[in-house]
Parts: sequence; structure tokens; C-alpha cells
Amino acid sequence: MSSSVFVIGANGYIGLGVALAFRRAGYRVYGLIRNEKLANTLLKNEIEPVVAQAFDDVQQFTDILNTCSIIIDAVGYQPKLSRALLDAAVRIGNNRTQDGKLAHYAPLYIFTSGIMTYGDTSSTGRRPVDEMVKPRPPLSATGHSSGSSTSDVTAMKEREDFENLVLATSSTALKTTVVRPGFVYGGQGGFVADLFYSESEPLVFQGRRDMRWSWVHIDDLGEGYVAIGRAPHVVVDKQLYNLAAPNDNPTYEELRIAMAKAQGRKEKFEYKEVKPGVPTRWDTDSIINPAKAMNELGWRPRHVGFVEEIETYYKSWVAHRSNAK
Repeated sequence: MSSSVFVIGANGYIGLGVALAFRRAGYRVYGLIRNEKLANTLLKNEIEPVVAQAFDDVQQFTDILNTCSIIIDAVGYQPKLSRALLDAAVRIGNNRTQDGKLAHYAPLYIFTSGIMTYGDTSSTGRRPVDEMVKPRPPLSATGHSSGSSTSDVTAMKEREDFENLVLATSSTALKTTVVRPGFVYGGQGGFVADLFYSESEPLVFQGRRDMRWSWVHIDDLGEGYVAIGRAPHVVVDKQLYNLAAPNDNPTYEELRIAMAKAQGRKEKFEYKEVKPGVPTRWDTDSIINPAKAMNELGWRPRHVGFVEEIETYYKSWVAHRSNAK
């Protein structure tokens, strides 16, 4: 088993969750962060901080990268940065394996994408999409993949193209894997929690009330990355994995009402169409099938679901926000 992991963006919501999971599993974990003020959080959790103001300035942490068998980009797709990090991993792999002649030293590179790459999955009905389904451009509020959604379509297509590039970069010197997490909840929460736990009055629904997204608890997601890291690299090489809890895809209306109750708010609702300028991918179904990771890697989400324990997650989010002030 590989014993050292390098997590890029370890101060982020997903990055920290992944770093903690690998540490719980007994790995030595390095966490790349931009601000030294964040180092104490990693140290308290037995993660070794690596500070670099610019993540693409790889020379600052090349020596540590050379010691790690697993490199995880947990930042998400950012065109220039994502390409720079992938190129750096390729160089590390080539140097370590002497241009592939010692393939057993090849590191595993895991890129974090997201289920929004699939676009609108409503054409499959309630049937979740698996990794064999080709992504479709997100639709506009009027049901057309053009006009106001042009930039959205372009962004999702660029991310899909980069996923394909990551997988195509695999060689004897570098093994590559792509992860598409569902929407993530639990603990301190990420930008989705900040968006959904808003306290506007009355509660406003924007877009379709019946749209559904797949969800996954941050701890279960981290264990999914560990399952990938534990597997022989030749098994997960050039593979794409959906990571979300099966059957945890409540409707937008169910979710928002449950959140309002968790907040003790009045059940006063307004229904509006998506605001102009809001990415249209937020008004689509995104339901994924995680069977591949479950069957091939033995990954098993343990949390019962977002809505079922939403009061617990809301209290945790509030506590984290209070501590951050």
C-alpha cells in the first residue's frame, strides 16, 4: 500500500475531508495550502502543511511531491491551474520512473471534478447515470442548450475535456483517475451549504421544485478517495468514479422545506424562475449511480441521508461559522 499522500487544496471543504480520511486510514498526509494561518488546522489533525501562495509554483514543493505515491487535486477545475498541476504530476512521474522504465514507482494522480459535468440527466427519468453515460450540455430555463446558457455549456464542456485529458495522460510514469463527487454535505459545509442555508424571508424557491441532485456526506466522500488510493494503481488507472450515496436524491422542494424546519423558520414560500445570470446547471437534475465504486472498490457510504439528519448538519454548520468569526 502507498503510504504518503499529497492533497492540493487541503484547506478547502473537500480537500480537508479527503486529507482527514487518508490520515484516519494511516497514511502520511501532506496538505498544500496558500495561507500559513491555516497551517494550525492541519497540524491539529496530524496533517503536515505545505504552504505555497501560488499552487502552480510547483518548485516550492517538488521535493515533497517526489516522496508521495498519491497526488490529489482537490481544488476542482480551474483551466490554467488544473493544467499546471497535471503537468507537474507528469514531470514528477517521469523523473521518478526514469521516463517510465521503472513503472512500479509511478504515482497515482486523482483529479476532483463534479457531477455537474453530466449536465441535465432528466432525459433518463429517475434512473441514475453511471460513468458510461456521455455528458450532455446543461439546458437553459427555456429548455434550449443555447442563448443565455452558452457560457454554462462552454464551462461544462471544458471540464469534461479536461477530465478526458487527465485520463488520456496516463502512462507507465503516471496513473490517473477522475472522481465526480455528488453534492457534499456535513461538518463545516461548503459553498452549497452557504447558499442553501440562507435565511431570506420568505423562503424563495428558484427554478424547478422537483429537480433532484445526488448527495454524499464529506466523510463518506473521503472514504471513497481512500478506497481508490488503496486499490492497486493499475486497477484504478484511467478510471472515472461517481461518488454519491445511492438513493440520496431528494427533490429541491423537500430539501429546502427540511432546511427551513431545521432553522425553525416559518413555512412561507415563494416560487420564482431562475434569476437571470444564475448558471442554468443549477436548474437541472443530476442523479448519479455510484455502483462502480461500490462493486469494484468495496466503497460503502455509511450516512443515512441529507434530509434525514438535516438538523444535525445545520447545527454543525452554524457552530463552524461561529468559530470562524
